[in-house]
Amino acid sequence: MIRAARNIVATYRDAFGGLPAITWLLCFAAFVNRCGSMVLPLLSLYLLAKFGYTAGEAGEVVAFYGMGAVFGSVLGGKLADRLGCVRVQIVTLAGAGCWMFLMAQITAAWLLAPATFVLGVINDAFRPGSITAVATSVGPELRRKALSLNRLMMNAGWAVGPTVGGNLVEHFDYSVMFWADGGTCLLAAAFLFVFLRGFTPRTATPSDGDASKAIAAAAHLRGPFRDLHFLWLMFVNFVVITAFMQYFTTGTRVLKQDYGYPESTIFWLIAINPLLITLTEMPIVHTLRRHAALPIVALGSLVIGAGFLLYLLPLGATGVILALAVITIGEVLQMALLGSYINDYAPERRRGAYNGAYGMSFSLALVAAPAVGGWLYDGAGARVLWTCCAIAGLLGAIGFLASHRKRREHHSLGPT
Repeated sequence: MIRAARNIVATYRDAFGGLPAITWLLCFAAFVNRCGSMVLPLLSLYLLAKFGYTAGEAGEVVAFYGMGAVFGSVLGGKLADRLGCVRVQIVTLAGAGCWMFLMAQITAAWLLAPATFVLGVINDAFRPGSITAVATSVGPELRRKALSLNRLMMNAGWAVGPTVGGNLVEHFDYSVMFWADGGTCLLAAAFLFVFLRGFTPRTATPSDGDASKAIAAAAHLRGPFRDLHFLWLMFVNFVVITAFMQYFTTGTRVLKQDYGYPESTIFWLIAINPLLITLTEMPIVHTLRRHAALPIVALGSLVIGAGFLLYLLPLGATGVILALAVITIGEVLQMALLGSYINDYAPERRRGAYNGAYGMSFSLALVAAPAVGGWLYDGAGARVLWTCCAIAGLLGAIGFLASHRKRREHHSLGPT
């Protein structure tokens, strides 16, 4: 027992060790920002409470956020390459904070949709700069670990933000969520300005090994939207993420209507995801550090699909908890490894653009997931919804494996 405990401690120590201080500072800024994540998760309830929107009308407004996020991801990626990844983070965080302060003053309902669209643009323009800065703060041999730490920090912040936001609006009113969320954006911007405004990205050298070779092999590409290998990966990712997002979009309706759970119980069930990521992602990624990324990404997609099948078991709350746990492990395998693969693969001077296009696949899924899931659930029921999610996971696994095989065959032919 003592030996097992020591092994676990050693695994965690090795998983978190070796990263430079600048990586921790960059990830901490992302954590501070995410700790204030209240507006998006509470926006639908705000629209219902203050403006009397129906659930459908509120969903349409929230969809404007997703559409704005699509543009923001692409814009943020391009700006990160041209202006610098930290500089873009500072500007977008400050802009998002000020914009949320303005949104707190809105009294005309017709302003909500365009204001939410703009918020999506500014908020998601931050993400490519954050990922690119973390990816370039270390050498390729530590990139998986660094990006996993960034994801961990964001998920830890996400676990805090909605919880605090729910308590704030319960004791005060919904306008306070704009002030709190905007305030943490400004705090994160100030932190970056004070400690990291002079950040210089690390450049690849011949000693960086196989990962730098992957970068060099992709350097002839003119951009992510002309890169067929990358576009295929983003399409497959979109399919899987649209299914994955059902656990916190349509899935909450299923837990409410089919299982009869109150909102408080649903919140704690949803919190399983960020808590498990915080506990497991770094050790898992560290253990898999010597394995090729795309086969693990494919396995993660398959595990996500299997997790949704567990919803079909007649186990009540136990089945739901088990399903959410398995889906989360699949998320760690797919998203952590795919993000590191994209940053290894992307040309050095276009890494921000690639991260922006990568983020766009998530933003598009955020638009599609509520609509597709709601349509399936309303028309055919939860069992069909979960089955379709499982099929999406299987198709994703096939798609990622096919991409890995084709990429390996391409390299075996040598340069053309």
